[in-house]
Amino acid sequence: MIKEIQFQRRKRTIYAMDEDYKVVGQWECRDEFVHGYNFDGDPRGSLPNGLYTHVHAEVTNGAYGPAYGNFYITSGDPRGRDIHGGGSGLPDPYADYQGWVPTYGCLRMQNADDVELSRMIIESGNDVELTVVEGY
Repeated sequence: MIKEIQFQRRKRTIYAMDEDYKVVGQWECRDEFVHGYNFDGDPRGSLPNGLYTHVHAEVTNGAYGPAYGNFYITSGDPRGRDIHGGGSGLPDPYADYQGWVPTYGCLRMQNADDVELSRMIIESGNDVELTVVEGY
């Protein structure tokens, strides 16, 4: 069972930790975003550092389209900056290891890695914390 996931920007890594804060999984995760403005005219930016509670996941099998890949982890960020795979413009955005393209502010993982993390979140009651930090 996991209690928290933590994204460390400098390491480009997301960690899954159990109730004792022991790392039980880690995967590459990136936060590059396309510069510009969102629909409200606010500058785009990556999911901000901080604590996000009641984070939940779903394995979508591509239901949200190529931009999002095969899973979706909802952070609760008010601007909808979450965690997903996929990538519009990639040769196969649904491949297990689809490659990397920037998002509009979300964190991106490889589909196979995030399906694994999503299943861990779901098996842990689908309610975990996410901490986003600069890292070491």
